[in-house]
Amino acid sequence: MIGWYCIATFPYYDNQNNRNAFKRRPMLVIGQADTSDFVTLPISKVSYRENIDIEYDIAIQIADYPRMQSRSDSYVRTHKQTITHRADITRSVVNVKEEYSDLWLEILSKVEDFQRKLTNTGLE
Repeated sequence: MIGWYCIATFPYYDNQNNRNAFKRRPMLVIGQADTSDFVTLPISKVSYRENIDIEYDIAIQIADYPRMQSRSDSYVRTHKQTITHRADITRSVVNVKEEYSDLWLEILSKVEDFQRKLTNTGLE
């Protein structure tokens, strides 16, 4: 699964209905946390430009990555890692590691930069 762009079910709180709900979100598997969990990065369209992190968000243009089958231009949020249980992954779309190796290496480089910054800040 490492390297796969997938669709996963994520819980969220629905403020309008005052209850927990679930939605399907695109994500990228970058590692395996244990036997049943993966380390993932969310892929978001980022509606407000001011929320784009110019250092860590990587643009995914539909025209450049057609096999990702995205509905809109999006961003891989390399500084927003999360853990996703394997049962929450509902569909595997494309192996980015194999199909878009340059993009994959750019993503891993940004993840590494963010982790290094996080570690260095923690050591200060």
